Amino acid sequence: MMIKMLFAYSKELYLFARGKLIADVALAVGLGLLEGVGVVMLLPMLAYAGVTPSSQPGAAADFINSVGSALNLPLLLVIYTGIIAGQSWLQRYEAILNTTIQETFDSYLGTSVYRSLAFARWSFFLTVKRADVAHIVTTELTRVSMGTYYFLQLIAIGVVAVIQIGIAFAMAPYLTLLVLGSGLLLFCCLHVSVREARRMGMNISDFSRDLFCEITEHLNGIKEVKSYGAEPLQVRLFEARRAKVEQISIDFVRSQSKTDMLYKIGAAVFISLFYYTAIKVFQLDAQVFLLVLVIFARLWPKFSAFQSGLQVVVMMLPAFQAITQLRARCLAEGEKAVEGLAYSRMTLRKGIKFSGVSFRYDAASERRAVKQASFVIRAGSTTAVVGVSGAGKSTLADLLIGLLSPEKGEIWIDDTRLGSNNVYLWRQNIGYVPQEAFLFHATIRENLVWACPDAAESDIREALKLDFVQSLPHKLDTVVGDRGIRLSGGERQRIVLARALLRKPSLLILDEATSALDTENEQRIQRAVEGLKGKMTIFIIAHRLSTIKNADSILVMDQGRIVEHDSYQACSADGNRVIS
Repeated sequence: MMIKMLFAYSKELYLFARGKLIADVALAVGLGLLEGVGVVMLLPMLAYAGVTPSSQPGAAADFINSVGSALNLPLLLVIYTGIIAGQSWLQRYEAILNTTIQETFDSYLGTSVYRSLAFARWSFFLTVKRADVAHIVTTELTRVSMGTYYFLQLIAIGVVAVIQIGIAFAMAPYLTLLVLGSGLLLFCCLHVSVREARRMGMNISDFSRDLFCEITEHLNGIKEVKSYGAEPLQVRLFEARRAKVEQISIDFVRSQSKTDMLYKIGAAVFISLFYYTAIKVFQLDAQVFLLVLVIFARLWPKFSAFQSGLQVVVMMLPAFQAITQLRARCLAEGEKAVEGLAYSRMTLRKGIKFSGVSFRYDAASERRAVKQASFVIRAGSTTAVVGVSGAGKSTLADLLIGLLSPEKGEIWIDDTRLGSNNVYLWRQNIGYVPQEAFLFHATIRENLVWACPDAAESDIREALKLDFVQSLPHKLDTVVGDRGIRLSGGERQRIVLARALLRKPSLLILDEATSALDTENEQRIQRAVEGLKGKMTIFIIAHRLSTIKNADSILVMDQGRIVEHDSYQACSADGNRVIS
């Protein structure tokens, strides 16, 4: 499983940054060669200093004598300095390239997941916990970004190590094989730490998700928390979840430091073994012994860094898996790609027709939220739907918007059947006002033009009817606060209504838009809607018949069925009936 996940991660990184990865490997090869040459150049420099004799036979001595006869000491030092300068230059550009790959891949993953989320069907969001989704897009993505950094480091370490091993093998093949075998043995003995890192990575994903969810739900329900005096309980829940993340992070460092410690102890043992074997068994000459010793003195820290980096990468893989699984689910639930589609104005000429429409949320259940709904909404008319809570009113509105697709039956917009090929175009011509007004933490102006970026100033003022805005400190540029908390409920709802009207929609949907308002603000919204009668097609969801007395037709719903479809006078013949 771990190998499969690592392969999937490597494949996606390679497909995204193929050219940059090839350039990164090329830089690593250059660094390895320069570092190897720099090590080899130490021999003639030491010979010039009289530290090692250059008269002994052997490949190293031949190299020293040939270099010494061709170069004098000043030129040799200039070449050595040039090698180190070139190595430093390559290291700089490798660091820049690695960061570029890491950040662009991070942006690519984040954008691809966010795009798939943005275009996923509404039904998908009814089946997931939104805090979990937010956690994956933020926290898990950050872990993948850190893992990418270490993955690129592993590539560089591996390439440089292969080159240096090649140089050591050319100088002392048997001794090199002995050291490599010892290193491989140590790696296999400590491989259990890699499996442990994967387990910890999965635990961190689970615990950090729970922690993120706890914070999100606390902030979403902060008013209820404070109203109930439940702050101590929330703090205890946070502490418990934070303690789990804390412990798993400490356990990971404990495992990683243990591996590093064992590598250092193993390095000391193998260096002693190497020294004894080189002198007593292979009887290497001083030059070769010094060269191989320097190479492996540099290699052992790389082996340790490789093992530590591999642990981090493996620990990251569960986060990458969570991201790709979320993206796959969203793509499977995706609507037709519509990015870049220009806004197209749609005018209702005849109206909207529901023909035998049925829908259920759970395919395994026999209970349908809407059952065999058939009715017509004439263009330019005002249609209202009433019924008790759970009767299916909001589901009917979601079907009308195209957020949900009928299980049976059809919805027609004029003479065109509403389907996946035109639902996005249809939504561009809808104004929607929900029961709970949603505003961004931005200015009133920014909240309005979000729905219609090209709106003129005169259109904004006409849609909003600036009576209450004039009393605000910065007029249209007043910041409304998180979800509009700095405004009253009525003011928020009036801004949301203005935002819907600013689009000049073909269909305006009011989903119990006045049910949470006081009488004054409810009447103000009702007067605004009444002033639109005949100018656009309006669909209203309400609890009370008395709030929709000016509707042209009324649908009464009960347990998913339309049990009555008539005028206000006919529906209320038995008095001012209260549906809820």
